[in-house]
Amino acid sequence: MAALANILGLLKLSIGQLTIHLLQLPIILTGLVLGALAGGAVGLVGAILGALTLSPPNPYIIIGNAILGFFTGLLYDRLRGMKTAPIVPQSFALAGAFLLQAPYAYVTDVYLMAIPSAIAQLLLLTLFIEDTLSLLICHVILFRIDIVKLLG
Repeated sequence: MAALANILGLLKLSIGQLTIHLLQLPIILTGLVLGALAGGAVGLVGAILGALTLSPPNPYIIIGNAILGFFTGLLYDRLRGMKTAPIVPQSFALAGAFLLQAPYAYVTDVYLMAIPSAIAQLLLLTLFIEDTLSLLICHVILFRIDIVKLLG
């Protein structure tokens, strides 16, 4: 999954003026299926190429994606028993993980990478869109493929 995240981090999807990556897809999927530690590990290892191929390289993205994977897994483990459609606890878990990742991403972008605040805010919006698209794809994968058997 980490290798897939690295490959997806190199691919770009352009939608008008917006360029997105689906690097988060395997990170979120691993967190949902295998839990916090696996999600965090895939986030940590899976973001290396994407972070280091930026100009200038941004190594803080690696920790940010580890936060995303870890907290998606942790929160989903706590919420998965909700008596609702599975997309609801998955969405809450991802939203919570994003809310924990966003301050880290903003601070590292603005104060350590010297990215202007307005650009950092736009990057966070793009990250939220990427996370949401990744979650929707993960949901389809989880309910069309027995991913636990495939990974186990």
